[in-house]
Amino acid sequence: MNVIGIDGCRRGWVFVQFMGGQEFRWGVVGRLDALRDRIDTSDLTLIDIPIGLKSYGSGERQCDREARKLLGLRASSVFPAPCRQALNCCDYAEGSAVNQSVTGRKLSVQSWAIVPKISEADCVVRSLLDRRKLREMHPEVCFMALNGGKPMRHNKKKAAGQAERLAVLSRYRPDAEYIFQEVRARWLKKELANDDILDALVGAVVASHPDWLVSLPMSPEDDELSLPMEMVYAVPVA
Repeated sequence: MNVIGIDGCRRGWVFVQFMGGQEFRWGVVGRLDALRDRIDTSDLTLIDIPIGLKSYGSGERQCDREARKLLGLRASSVFPAPCRQALNCCDYAEGSAVNQSVTGRKLSVQSWAIVPKISEADCVVRSLLDRRKLREMHPEVCFMALNGGKPMRHNKKKAAGQAERLAVLSRYRPDAEYIFQEVRARWLKKELANDDILDALVGAVVASHPDWLVSLPMSPEDDELSLPMEMVYAVPVA
């Protein structure tokens, strides 16, 4: 099984790749398109960035709304995804105004901050031979599902939250802490935060269990480019 988990970081993007058995690879790239061939040859790549985007209709994507309901204390980690038209805007004021005209909602500053990365992912997924090779996940939804449906109790930026998430990952990938420490030793925290590594790692763990995969919502709506507006996660089967 060749699967990848990807998360954005200050340096660009961090990825963790499982090659079958206990073999793994990891790396940090400045641009997502540097991983295009790796994604194209994977069985599945899960990325923490919105992919399917609204181009019309009021309100948010259904997956964003449902994710917040599931996450409870961690609901604030789900930023409303911008509409597709906002990707072409030059600054926050323009992007927020365009988003309001399309969806009836202004953009949050946090959502605008990830627009450049959403644009990168949009370009990559549209260039793939099989667009289903790259799918959206949300790390907190993934951790919650792997933890028996219970959201993480501690903030992922705190030591307790990082230990809590590593403990969950280790149930499904016994060498999770070893992988985390190897990546951590190679990069400064100002370029690659601890939670970026954990988020990429949970994506790889989830992707490595294809029989457990479900999407939020169960029957996602496609956007105008036929990209599903969904979040993929895994429900462990005993």
